[in-house]
Amino acid sequence: MSSSSGPLNEELQCSICLDVFTDPVTTPCGHNFCRTCLNKCWTNTHICFCPFCYETFSRRPDLKINTTLREVVQHFKEKLNQEESGVFCDFCDERKQKAVKSCLTCQSSYCETHLEPHLRVPHLKKHTLINAVENLEDYICQKHQRPLELFCRDDQTCVCLSHEMQTELLKMMEEQQKAAEKQAEDLIKELQQEITELKRRNTELEQLSHTDDHLHLLQVCQHLYHH
Repeated sequence: MSSSSGPLNEELQCSICLDVFTDPVTTPCGHNFCRTCLNKCWTNTHICFCPFCYETFSRRPDLKINTTLREVVQHFKEKLNQEESGVFCDFCDERKQKAVKSCLTCQSSYCETHLEPHLRVPHLKKHTLINAVENLEDYICQKHQRPLELFCRDDQTCVCLSHEMQTELLKMMEEQQKAAEKQAEDLIKELQQEITELKRRNTELEQLSHTDDHLHLLQVCQHLYHH
């Protein structure tokens, strides 16, 4: 960590070990040191002093970890680790820029500048882009060299569209489509039967409207009502 440079790094450096703080503690004079470094500095001595400004203390201070500073240091270390282990553009010639996206179709990573064609050119816009990843091969089917775009529940693994389960997927989609079509056909037949029955009843009622046999008319109406 001491190889890193910059104003922030210097502010977070222990003046004893010249590295980023580990469990930072604060002396009564307001200076910060690694707890281990300061304890070693005060080993085998009766006079405790600040290694930075050399102020002496009448008694050994009760050192407590500066929790706020420790959180800042932890955040700085995490950010530094991310920068050091980041994914870099595959197309930068001189100084490599950090990649912002990885293309599963091209199997390459791009910085903002070199990603631009993928956002503009029609056939490149169809490519599958993901957040920049370091191990791009883990997202590519090594057998078919295609992006892993599906998840197979039977195998509990990601697969590409060229996988053998594609046949099963197409078969399942075809069966679902046939079932939907059959359901629609059955509904149409049912509606047609109801329409035919209504037409038949209307015809019978129209014929009966011209008869003078009221008893027969009443019997037919009762039959139609119950059916």
